Amino acid sequence: NEMQATTPPEIIRTNLTHFILTLKALGVDNILAFELMDHPGVDTLSHGLESLYALGAIDDQAELTTLGWDMSSFPTEPRVTRMLLQSFDEECTREIAGVASVLQVGSIFLTPRHKQREDFEAAMSQIADSTGDHVTYVNALMEQDEQNFTREECQERFLDHVALRRVMEVRKQLLGVLRKRTGRISSLGSATGEERSKAIRRCVTAGFFLQVAKLQNDGKYYTLHNPVLVAPASTSVFLSHGMYSEYICFCETQDGSRGGIELRSVSAIDPRWLRELAPHYWV
Repeated sequence: NEMQATTPPEIIRTNLTHFILTLKALGVDNILAFELMDHPGVDTLSHGLESLYALGAIDDQAELTTLGWDMSSFPTEPRVTRMLLQSFDEECTREIAGVASVLQVGSIFLTPRHKQREDFEAAMSQIADSTGDHVTYVNALMEQDEQNFTREECQERFLDHVALRRVMEVRKQLLGVLRKRTGRISSLGSATGEERSKAIRRCVTAGFFLQVAKLQNDGKYYTLHNPVLVAPASTSVFLSHGMYSEYICFCETQDGSRGGIELRSVSAIDPRWLRELAPHYWV
């Protein structure tokens, strides 16, 4: 009886940056005055415009920039698109397409039962990267590419076979879009582990520089703008296998099981990257 009679329209409860970018590319100048059956509200639309401006997709006059036009041709949301475009500069297109695919699909790891915890830790230690989740995603996909695990083998390694198959499908589609832009797909196959990790995390930072947290004196992480207490989720590799890092970048948030805000898809970053990759925002 306490439930709503109808589900609120999706446009009222989702991130509108991709929607706004699409309207801009179609020639709609005044987004706030655009007629919609269900209007999401000025604050939500304004936040979307601010996010696009921070990403460099629109200028001071709310007109699409060259980067914005490039971003509008991608099927992914703008933050992920910006990450993909940065992969051309870092020459790690294939790896970042994999990261983007995991972000679209969700978790690729199975949750262990209590009795399986030791086996889970042993399996994760084979692919977990001390910098966090994003490089770990790439490690898991590389293993799948090389060995093509069966459903049973995936279960032994606590990998979700169905999710992995879906990730591979999405990655194939994204690589097709990226290949149309340059005619080739770059990879970090011959790079050292440190170079590979740095390139991947720089790409993630280029797309998600708005979502950064810093370790404060109380030993807890707070977001940089409008400081809010956050913590890596218990499922994050950064929490279980990560190294110390003063700054972290994250892609998703969720309500914590014990209250508060938890972070998913977390990686350690170098704060200098913020000014290098988004100087217009981090001054």
